[in-house]
Amino acid sequence: FFLYTESTMEPTNDGGVVLSLFLMVAAISYALFSCIALYERSAAAAAATASESTTLRLLRKLSGFANLSNSFIHILLTVYMKANESNLSEYWIEERKLGGIEGPVGLVILNLAAAISALLHNKMTVPLYWNAFVAFAGTLIPVVWLRFIKEGMACWPYEIVFIWFWIFAMEMTAVSCSVTHFAIERSGCKEKAM
Repeated sequence: FFLYTESTMEPTNDGGVVLSLFLMVAAISYALFSCIALYERSAAAAAATASESTTLRLLRKLSGFANLSNSFIHILLTVYMKANESNLSEYWIEERKLGGIEGPVGLVILNLAAAISALLHNKMTVPLYWNAFVAFAGTLIPVVWLRFIKEGMACWPYEIVFIWFWIFAMEMTAVSCSVTHFAIERSGCKEKAM
């Protein structure tokens, strides 16, 4: 599945495989969030007297489940990193220079905290601040998304490319739903959002 460039012997990922991984994440995301939306429609009908509008409940649950999924994928990333501790490929050598599993484990905990706040405590303050920070910091810190775009899609192992696409999809969903929830709540249009 690797193509080699003429100037170096560094493998280059097949664009078709990378696109397929992206489409797999899109399909999984669509299925996951469609199921959550269907569940929420049923639950909202059963609890029609709730003080929170159907739209706000759906946004809160989508944000919470996106954070929960992001926590889960970071667990998978941590397990994959541990499984490749002795791998001497160029990618894993470079990853070990950047640090160990502390970063992904920290992200597991923080995403789980945001998910618990949204799903179990019906509070969106922690998810809003956390998800906005993740979107802002992830964009500006070169070792995160800029590195993925620059070199990740081109030559990282396909499993890692898949994991990073999944992280992106969950982060985008979580921040979009958190900010939309905040905007609707602050606008005073809660009743119109039913």
